[in-house]
Amino acid sequence: MGLTALCYNWGFFTVLGYAPFPMKLGAHELGYVFTGWGVLVAVFAIFGAPRLQARLGIARALYLNLALFAVDVLAIAIFTDSRTVLIVAVIVAGIFIGVNNTITTQAVMTVSPVERPVASASYGFVRFIGGGLAPFAAGKIAEHSNVHVPFYIGSAAIALGIVVLATGHGLLNDAERAQAAENAEEHEEEEAVAEELGSST
Repeated sequence: MGLTALCYNWGFFTVLGYAPFPMKLGAHELGYVFTGWGVLVAVFAIFGAPRLQARLGIARALYLNLALFAVDVLAIAIFTDSRTVLIVAVIVAGIFIGVNNTITTQAVMTVSPVERPVASASYGFVRFIGGGLAPFAAGKIAEHSNVHVPFYIGSAAIALGIVVLATGHGLLNDAERAQAAENAEEHEEEEAVAEELGSST
């Protein structure tokens, strides 16, 4: 899961850290673009991800989301010279980032064999290796090739993340069963509290 997040973060931070350069926008215009991006991240992290996970399950939701994100970054790579396509694709990327952040983090915390603080720190360390290196590497790669190549690599990194994720399919199933058990326990506790309140009145 951590290696998948590293690959995903490589694509994510290539978009976040390097896409503003080919946009060639002013500070305010760039702020509007990333405000739209941020709103979609928040909305889909809070509302979209739980609904998608409930409908498809953890594994299929992650596979689908990462595949669509890879396509989105591929569109940025192909149409980097089109400011309109670039802006729209960057904003739309917020959907996939929001969904992935929520579902992946929950899955990691659920199946980790260590305490959650340790799991969270370890997971964050591994995934932000990609986040830290990607923007720097994108600039160097563009210097020695062209502005499209960093995004092609970002898209390929996300696709590689899907392959890595597939090797841990069993962990995703374990996470799904564990979350289902937790939800069932919470539901039973809520029913017990409701019964106690009802009997006391």
